[in-house]
Amino acid sequence: MVRKRQQANIHRIPDLEGRKKRLRRTRKRAIGNEALLKQAVENLRQNGIKVYRADSRDEAISLVVREIADNKLVVKSKSNLTKEIALTVALEKIGIEIIETDIGDRIIQISGGVPSHPTGPASHLTKHDIADILSAHFRQKVEPIAEPIVELLRDEISTYINRSTIGITGANAIVAEDGAILLLHNEGNIIQVSMRPGKHIILAGIDKIYQNMEDAMNMLKLQTFCATGSLATSFVNIISSPSQTADIEKQLIKGVHGPRELCVILVDNHRGDIARSEYKDLLYCIGCGQCLLACPAYSVYGNRFGVDSQLGGRGLVYSVLSSEASVEGNKGLDLCLSCRKCQQNCPLNIDIPSMVTKLRLENRRKILGPHLQTAYDFLRAHIEWVGNVIWNEALLLLSDWRGRQING
Repeated sequence: MVRKRQQANIHRIPDLEGRKKRLRRTRKRAIGNEALLKQAVENLRQNGIKVYRADSRDEAISLVVREIADNKLVVKSKSNLTKEIALTVALEKIGIEIIETDIGDRIIQISGGVPSHPTGPASHLTKHDIADILSAHFRQKVEPIAEPIVELLRDEISTYINRSTIGITGANAIVAEDGAILLLHNEGNIIQVSMRPGKHIILAGIDKIYQNMEDAMNMLKLQTFCATGSLATSFVNIISSPSQTADIEKQLIKGVHGPRELCVILVDNHRGDIARSEYKDLLYCIGCGQCLLACPAYSVYGNRFGVDSQLGGRGLVYSVLSSEASVEGNKGLDLCLSCRKCQQNCPLNIDIPSMVTKLRLENRRKILGPHLQTAYDFLRAHIEWVGNVIWNEALLLLSDWRGRQING
C-alpha cells in the first residue's frame, strides 16, 4: 500500500531528489553539533520550557519518574525513543500505570509482543490475530473487523486519557532557532496526550535537533512521504511554550488550556559517541521505515531481524554500537544479505550495508582474511535466507492443502 501511494503521489513532489539532498546536508551539519544543541536548550528554556539532558537510559528514566512525581497513571503517544529505553517497562515496575494511546502500540502493549515497524508497530498481525488478542483482554467476543476494533480501542484509550493529568510524547524535531518542538501524527491522540492539564513530558534524542523551521519541515515532508506515501500527515503540532494569555490587564498568565508545565528530556544514550565515530551517518536516520519495506531479510524474518524495537540493519547496527544486547545484535547482523536495498531506498542514502560489514569483521575472530570473511558472510546469509523462504512457502502450501481438505 505504501509503495502504491508513493507511485501515485511522487509526481506531486517534483523537487523530491533536491529535498533529499538538502536533508542530508542538514543532518550532516546538525549531528554532533554541540553548539546547535546548546542553542536549542537555551531557547527552549527562554520559552518557559523545563529542559534536562540525560546521558544514559537510566538517567532519562529517573528524570521521567521525578517529573511524574506522585501520579500513578500516565498516557503516552508513539515514541521509538521510549521503546529504546524501555520506559513503559521501567515505570510499570515501580507501580505506575502507563497507557499507550496509539492504536498499534496499544495492541502491542496488550499482547505483550514486540513491534514490527517504527510507524506500523502491529502491522505483522492480521485482524484475526488482533481480534483474538482483544477478546482475551476485554473478556468478550471481538469480531475481526477493522472499524469496530478501532472503535473499541479508541473508547478504552479515551477513558485513560480523561483520567490522566500527565502526558508523555516523543518529538519528530526540535528547532534550535525557535526553541520549538514538532510533533507529526495521523491519529490525533498526540493532541489529547500533549494537552493533559498537569504536565507534558517530551523525550527526544539529541539527534532530533534542526537549525531552523524550514529544515525541520522539509524533514517532516520526506518522513511522511517515505513512511506512508502521502504528501501530508493529518496533524503537525508546533509547541514553543505553555499556553498563555494576557487578556486581563495585559498580565501574562501561562497554562491557560492544556498543561501547566512543559518538560523536555534530551537523551544521549550513546548518540554522542556514535556522532564522533565513523558511524556518524547512522544518526541521519529520520525513522521513516522505508528501508524495512525494501529489505528481503526483514520480509522473511520480520521483527526477528532486529533487537526489540531496533529493527532492520539500521537497528542492529545501533544495538551493537550502543552495547545494548550486543550479542543478540551481532547474531542479527549475520542475517543481513548485503544487498544494499536499504541504502538504495533510504531518503538519506545511509550506507548501512558497509556498517554491517565493518561490524561483522570487528566482532568476530579473524580466522579468515577480511575479503574471504566478507565473501563467507555474503554466502552464509543468502543460504540461510533461502532456507527460510522455502520453509515459509512450505508452511503456506501445507496450510492451503489442509484448508482444501477441511472444505472437502
